[in-house]
Amino acid sequence: MRDIDALLNSLVNIDRNSLLVILSSEAEAARQLINSAQQRTASQRAKQRDAEQRAARLDRMLSFFQNGESVPGMSQRDIKLCKTVEQRLRAWGEPRDPPVPGLKP
Repeated sequence: MRDIDALLNSLVNIDRNSLLVILSSEAEAARQLINSAQQRTASQRAKQRDAEQRAARLDRMLSFFQNGESVPGMSQRDIKLCKTVEQRLRAWGEPRDPPVPGLKP
């Protein structure tokens, strides 16, 4: 799994649909890790907790980009990061691209 901040900051000239696909893929990878993690050791439990937090964070970011608003539980840092990416999306093209088929609105 990649660092979310680094991932979002590395995206250049990307459209909203591609951003949503990438974030959805990252969230799914985190959920798969949650489901496959065994909880026998403290290290394994810590990895599962990290994956749960990552999935929740990605879901909040997805919601921001889908709805254009911050959601409860979003940190100020994540709001700022998402707004920065949102500004890049607007600079690159349309502020709102059509929805991606198969993604939750």
